[in-house]
Amino acid sequence: MRKLFALTLILLTACSTSHYVRPDEVTEWDYTYSDTDMKLLAEKMVMSLAELKLPAKSNTAKPVLAFLTIGNRTSQHIDTEGIAEKIMVALVKLGKFRIVDRELLKQQAKEIALQETQRIDVDGAVKLGSLIGADYFLTGDIMSIEKTRGATTLAYYKLTMRLVNVRTSEIVWAEEQELKKKSSKAWYE
Repeated sequence: MRKLFALTLILLTACSTSHYVRPDEVTEWDYTYSDTDMKLLAEKMVMSLAELKLPAKSNTAKPVLAFLTIGNRTSQHIDTEGIAEKIMVALVKLGKFRIVDRELLKQQAKEIALQETQRIDVDGAVKLGSLIGADYFLTGDIMSIEKTRGATTLAYYKLTMRLVNVRTSEIVWAEEQELKKKSSKAWYE
């Protein structure tokens, strides 16, 4: 019995393989959210923001953006910080905006929330924007709808982002990007 177990263990580990794949290689395993989805959604948002013409506080400076959270309204664990970071890196490389450090923003938001009512309202957001020197807040939500029939699942994802004027709370830009994925299980799964 021990020999059979040892032989089975050797065969199972001998069949395992691991190798590197290119980070830009498309991930199409199933209907769940993937790195490819994150890249596609972030790229589309950045392309839309790149076309935007925004005034800054002074005529010579670029507008200052601060990222608020991206809400996850899906049934899956989605790293919304990863989406925000992907967009932030692309916007910094674009050079059209100045970006406030996200960790500084989080610390300042916590401080304002503690000083006031444990939540940040419109006045608190304006105060936060003034403290960090932001002209605009970038925020959004990702949502999904999943439908299954038999062995086939269809998943729809939508990332909605908006840019809000810190002083007026006016939404000056909004965009949504969609993805739809279809996945079928094999009979033996």
